[in-house]
Amino acid sequence: MSSTNTESNLDDTSNRAKEEFISFNPELIDFYNKMLIKIGKNINTVSRKKALKILNKEIEEKKIEDEIADDDLEKVKFIAALCILRDLLELKWDIIMDNETIKLAKPDLNQNKDDLRQQLQRERNIQLKKDSIRKFINKMEKDKEYNGERISIKNIIGDKDILASRIKEIKSKDSDEEQYNLAREAIKPYLQLVDKSRCSYTGYRLRDIWRYFRYTWSLPYKQTPGRNRFYLIRDASQPCHPVIGISALGNVVLNLSKRDNYIGWTLDAIKDMLSGKKNNNEKEVEGDKGKVEKKSKKMLNLFNEFIKKAIDDVYIDDLIEENIIREKDVIKPKEEIVKRLSNLNKELRKNQLDNEKTTGDIDWEVEAKTSLFKKKRVRELARLLEARMLIQRLLDKFSLKLDQLNQDGDKARKVLKELINYKDGKVINIALEANRKQKIGSNIMEIIVCGAIPPYNHLLGGKLVSLLTCSPFIVQDYKEKYSNQVSRIASKMKGEEVVRDSRLAYLGTTSLYGVGSSQYNRLKMPVGDENHLEFKELGKTEGYTSVYFADDTTKYISKAVEIIDGGRRVNNIFGEGTSPRMRLLKIGLTALGIKNDFLKQENKRIIYGIELASNAREFLRGETDELNYFYSLDGNIKEQTQEFIEFWRKRWFLKRIYTVNIIDRLESFDKDLLLVSNSIENE
Repeated sequence: MSSTNTESNLDDTSNRAKEEFISFNPELIDFYNKMLIKIGKNINTVSRKKALKILNKEIEEKKIEDEIADDDLEKVKFIAALCILRDLLELKWDIIMDNETIKLAKPDLNQNKDDLRQQLQRERNIQLKKDSIRKFINKMEKDKEYNGERISIKNIIGDKDILASRIKEIKSKDSDEEQYNLAREAIKPYLQLVDKSRCSYTGYRLRDIWRYFRYTWSLPYKQTPGRNRFYLIRDASQPCHPVIGISALGNVVLNLSKRDNYIGWTLDAIKDMLSGKKNNNEKEVEGDKGKVEKKSKKMLNLFNEFIKKAIDDVYIDDLIEENIIREKDVIKPKEEIVKRLSNLNKELRKNQLDNEKTTGDIDWEVEAKTSLFKKKRVRELARLLEARMLIQRLLDKFSLKLDQLNQDGDKARKVLKELINYKDGKVINIALEANRKQKIGSNIMEIIVCGAIPPYNHLLGGKLVSLLTCSPFIVQDYKEKYSNQVSRIASKMKGEEVVRDSRLAYLGTTSLYGVGSSQYNRLKMPVGDENHLEFKELGKTEGYTSVYFADDTTKYISKAVEIIDGGRRVNNIFGEGTSPRMRLLKIGLTALGIKNDFLKQENKRIIYGIELASNAREFLRGETDELNYFYSLDGNIKEQTQEFIEFWRKRWFLKRIYTVNIIDRLESFDKDLLLVSNSIENE
């Protein structure tokens, strides 16, 4: 029951503390504000299902009342607010009316996986209703003639009867050798790069096969910008080589504290080193002064090199004269230069609308001088020069020169300690970020898709896909693809062509839920005499997932921002920043006077990290240029990757057929139920 000031909720919220609720009060003119409050009171007294019907009806009526003029900002803001409110209620946010204010409380997805699953399925099902995707699904599921046979996507879904028959035969043998030999024939996995070519068994484009099976998952499929590699894992033991699983690599999240601390990219990692504490599961650093001094000298030299390299990668000809900041190749910036650049940065930030994509041949120097990249260069240069200036001040304070760091460890330790304490480690963070930027876009990637396709999921195919995504085949493919690729953003920052190092050193991924992922848990494979390729659990994310807003919601938010700004601030082009959709939503909610708290809800996920070389973290920290891979990339890629398959076969497949009633599980599988069209029809 409600208090005297709080009216009845659309669902029972008696178990929710009042302080959990956040005010939803967009900045609307009085006419629309009163209308919103009236709607809030109406939906607060009914069931969630009925509330959503009321909101959808209001939204549709406002859309078709008349053509919304380009400058009708208040109506656009009102429709956007209604759309946001509807989406939040559909995502199981609770609502109360507190006097004349609508208040909402986010669901705790850590406590209820079903709510998160429903949220993701809702987004995915909305996606599947799009005409272009419906046509694609129909094309893939419709029979066609290929090489004189009738073919559809069902031909590359594993045959459960063949699998069941072969497993029965394996289990009928007594000796391990006989069972293993039969197991090698039962499933014959191989990796296939998804490129522009077609499948020789079905005639489908490999990209279409990957895309179709990605749609069979309950999660929405989102394309990601930047570097992407897609792979199929197929079974050569059956006709048409059915798909065992799919995987993909994509660009990593830029800031992930648990991962960054594990690698050694954070101030906390540097503090641990200086204090002699155990750092990132490495061998414990003894707290004796000599070892700390040695590491201090090393760190200071690295910080200076990171900053110097980052400055060299910024085009400065139109900003300052190079001789102002250098003395005999030593960077010695002056405070007035830093102030001048900081002031220029403030001016450039005022006008960042309607950025356009570059087409055709690119003149990198011209690109560097565009308003977008001039702003980025000014900001970056100001930060780097300030950091270098502060390092120099501390060196002067202790009468220490850069070329003397290796001679006086005690002074180096004192300099590093003061840098740690100065403005929460601002200088060190700038230096660490300079190195991280070099590595994060080229030497580490995220496993953004990884999983088995039924019926192979019953045979722990997810473990196989996870292992193969770390295999020599993937590392070699990535290197060949990107070793000569120009980095667009780095080139626009430097004003000339830049090609990044593309040796893959580390892979990361996260679980969907806050509990362990079965396909990554205990996944550890021996490589060489002493090493292991292992998915290590590094901790959990900070605890939030982005709220999904429907297409019409995003449309009206974007329209409101465009009217307010007089142009588009988010244009989905390289250089503007990561996650354009999230940036647009943040800008839009702020413009509507709605708190950004509504953009996220609780969902802690487990972070995993996989090192592909014995010195992967040392390499990523900039301590070495060498990468000591667990396996050599010497041309025997196929044989080395086959070792991953054989390990899975012995460790997981042969054990799996005895630990569960695998025959019953296979026999219960129905190809027709896997078809994506079922999800569309059942909506």
